[in-house]
Order: sequence, then C-alpha cells, then structure tokens
Amino acid sequence: MRSAQPAAAQTQGFATRALLCLELLTLAIGALQFAFVPYSVERPILAAAALGLLTVSILFARTVPALQRPIARQHCVDLAALVVCITLFAVATGSAHSFIVPLYLIPLVGAALAFGRWWVVLILATVIAAVGFLLGALTPQVDVAGPEFGVQLLSVLAPGAAVALIIAALIEQMHSAVQRISDLASTDALTGLLNLRSFEEILQQEHRKAERFGRPYTVVVVDVDNLANINETMGHDAGSQVLGAVAAAITRSIRNSDVAARLGGDEFVVLLTEADSAMGGAIATRIRNNVYAGTVSVANRMVRANVNVGTANFPEDHLYPKELMILADQNMQQDRALRRQPQ
Repeated sequence: MRSAQPAAAQTQGFATRALLCLELLTLAIGALQFAFVPYSVERPILAAAALGLLTVSILFARTVPALQRPIARQHCVDLAALVVCITLFAVATGSAHSFIVPLYLIPLVGAALAFGRWWVVLILATVIAAVGFLLGALTPQVDVAGPEFGVQLLSVLAPGAAVALIIAALIEQMHSAVQRISDLASTDALTGLLNLRSFEEILQQEHRKAERFGRPYTVVVVDVDNLANINETMGHDAGSQVLGAVAAAITRSIRNSDVAARLGGDEFVVLLTEADSAMGGAIATRIRNNVYAGTVSVANRMVRANVNVGTANFPEDHLYPKELMILADQNMQQDRALRRQPQ
C-alpha cells in the first residue's frame, strides 16, 4: 500500500543549502588569501583556476537539469568540486605544507550532511588520504614513505573524519526522527492507515494524473456495521480491536498501488488506482468477504465484523474527487439500508 512521501526527501533541501554554504566558505577563504596574504600563493594562476573551477561547478550544478536530478548527483558534483578545488589551491600554496590542507574537513562534513552514511564519509576520507600522499610527493624534501609524513597526514585527517562520522550518525538519527514524526502526522494512530488529510492529498494527485492520461480510478467507502453496539455492550477496547481487524482486512484486499485511510469513526475510504467500475466492484466485494472471514477474540468471545461498502468511479460518475467521495458514501448507505431490510 502506498504511503506518504519519505521524510528523508524533505531534508534534501537542507543538505543542498549546507553544501552551498560550505562551497562559498571555501571560495571566501581562497579570496581572502589572495587579498591579505598574496605572497603565500606561489602559483597564482593555478590558485585562481581552482577558485574559478569551484565557482563554475556551483553554477552548473544548480542550473543544468541533468546535474540536479537525482539530487544525489548534484551533491556528488559539489563534493568532487570541493576536493579538486582544495587540492589545486594546496598545490598552489605549498602542497603538503599548505595551510589549505586542513580545509579537507569541509568536503568530509559535506558528505556527512548530504548523505548521512558512514561508508560515504570513509570512502571520501580514503580519497583525501590518497590526495594527501600526492601532495606530499609534490613537496620537496618530504618523504611520503616515512612515518613522519604518515603521522602528519593522520593528524590532519583524523579530526575531520571523526567530526564527519559523528555528523553522519546524527544525520541518520535525525532522518529517523523526522520519518517517525511524518508518519505520526500522516497516519491514523489506531489503525496505522493514512488519515483523511493525507488521503485527500494523494487523491487530488491521482485525479490530476487520471485527467491528464485518461485513466480511471475508483473510490470505495467502507462502513463497519453495528460498531456502536459493540462499543456499548463489550467496551471501546473491543470496538478498537474490530477497527484494527477491519483495517488489516482492507490492507490484505487491495493492491500495493492502492491507498487506504480511516475516514473517521467507523468508516474507511480506499483509492483504487487505474481501476474501472468492474474492478472497483470486485475489490469492494473482496474487502467485504475478507472482513467477514476474520474474527476478533474479545474477552473469550469471538466477534465477527460486517461492513457496508459503496463505490464511485472516475470518469463514469463524477468529475471531482469530493463528489466521488460523497457519491461512494451515498452508495455505501444504500448498501447498508438494503442489507438491513427485513427478509
């Protein structure tokens, strides 16, 4: 059964903005080096090229559609540009002796913010370590095979990697917390199905797709019969168990592409995507049969639920989602009246 949008997607905008801030920070540090300590830039053309490359990357990653979707592609471009820019600027300002080398912390933190995965941070740390050996090889009087250089490189990279790993762990926890909050906001606490607000949003989206591509869909309203009587005679806990059993039966009866929600009280509503009236009627009958086939044990008593169902189809019945829900509810009430008629 389809659910609401993943919460992780809602945090991607934050990661994109954070990466942009880190890139601008790198540009600012490079510009300040040119402005206030120009004698430290041994190769000004290479340093300018590094800053220009990062600037072009920022612009391209945010204007070229092919680099923006999926968003992970843009993040990878940003991180690669940061590593290349810092490396070139380090080569231009003393290679392994450059004050720029500690700035490798920036792409490490950026990887943690963008992906929140430890293995991404570790891979990037490995890449930066390899770059560090390259810088050492370009620096006169530095023995990259000696222990002194290894300790120096480790002292530079280890703090950054540790900070990035901590941030990655925090990002993972934040994603989980945001997902839980999103689930609580979009689902019914008793049944675990979507709530009415989330269902209506999905219904509007499906209606627009159906209008654009000429596809049908069916809305089904399900009412639990005599739930008030169960609450009065056996208690509200028994009624809650019956509602949970009906919700489970509905979930078993529909397809993964369909959407079920609690309409309120003893009523449920189901969206059957790309289902004409015949298919909608067949699934509605399946829901009724699956509900009736199940029983709920309450205080050593077996309770069997019954439901009334009504359907409405687009485009056969009405043009608008609200009208379809109203019509399906009216048909459900007719079904309830027919089933309660004395035989």
